[in-house]
Amino acid sequence: MNLPGTPAWRRRVALGFLLLGTVVASRAISSDVPHEQSLIFRLREQDRHTPLKLTASFVRVGESEPRAGLSVTRDGREIGDIHETVRLPNGDYVVTIEWEHVDTSERSASAHDASEHKENETSRVERVTLSGGELVVSMDKRVLE
Repeated sequence: MNLPGTPAWRRRVALGFLLLGTVVASRAISSDVPHEQSLIFRLREQDRHTPLKLTASFVRVGESEPRAGLSVTRDGREIGDIHETVRLPNGDYVVTIEWEHVDTSERSASAHDASEHKENETSRVERVTLSGGELVVSMDKRVLE
């Protein structure tokens, strides 16, 4: 059986198919490889110097279990927003953020009024797309009209 073309041409075509297959395979694999994702939680101006506890969990769209999470405690002496890094594959995620303002006098005293304690808690659920860059999440309280 004679194959069409010269041997040099057949080698070039084979090399082209090999390179194409490598590119396709690397793109398929890279979607599940974790990358450093930089997150900035943008606080309201009055919250930047108050003690707070923040927790966040990251659930990939279509999944039910979180892929990652983080927890941050600030004592109020920090300057600026919260900067954190997580290792997650690129893609669409549902981020659940909960933060609680911690009064230093309440730390030593027992929690006697649950309704007052709930006033200091806020949560937010956002759908975000992580792409290996920097993501800014606003921490403003939403007001329902």
